Amino acid sequence: MSWVASLYNRRIINVNVNVVAAGIFALIITVGVMKLAEWWGFIEKLQGIAPDFSFELFGKTYQLHGHKLVISGMTFLVDLVADVAVYYGLHWVANHMPRRGGRPQTSTAYADLSFVRDATLVQFERAVLSPLLYIIALGLQNTLLHRGVSLETSTAVGFITGIAATRAVHTMWMLRQEEKALKRIKAAATAQVPPPLPLERPAPPPPQRERTAS
Repeated sequence: MSWVASLYNRRIINVNVNVVAAGIFALIITVGVMKLAEWWGFIEKLQGIAPDFSFELFGKTYQLHGHKLVISGMTFLVDLVADVAVYYGLHWVANHMPRRGGRPQTSTAYADLSFVRDATLVQFERAVLSPLLYIIALGLQNTLLHRGVSLETSTAVGFITGIAATRAVHTMWMLRQEEKALKRIKAAATAQVPPPLPLERPAPPPPQRERTAS
């Protein structure tokens, strides 16, 4: 299993694995919290908080129930808090937790980043992609809820689809960022190397005198 550990040590690999793992753990937490809220009657108490409304698009009339929109908003908040907290913990374990014998450095592009800066950089990239995630996840959840699918199933299907889509986009983004960072490092290293000195030509030997016969 050493090759698995070696592969996981690569930042671009463990970032993807940790993001997916954080999403799965956050999904479990979110589904559990939403189910508890339903059991305790909290979801039922949210009835009437937001009004229902309808709109027309491409000749079709769509109706949105305020109660279900409130559920989607609550789902968003629970998932956001759980996801961020779980990811920070996983990122520290994978990239910054001290190890016996030292930690292999597999990404020189991020070697100078502290844990907070490194994890926050990943969170910033995820924040940029979060509209895509939540449009897919909550849009699909809301669609399935309107079709009579259960709360747990619609939440799970929505977020699994959203996570898969954003992981593909984030992977391409990180590959591009690493490529740019490595080019900058190589360019800086090349600029610090002094140019080679010109080769000196050896001096010609002194002329030898011819001996005269005595």
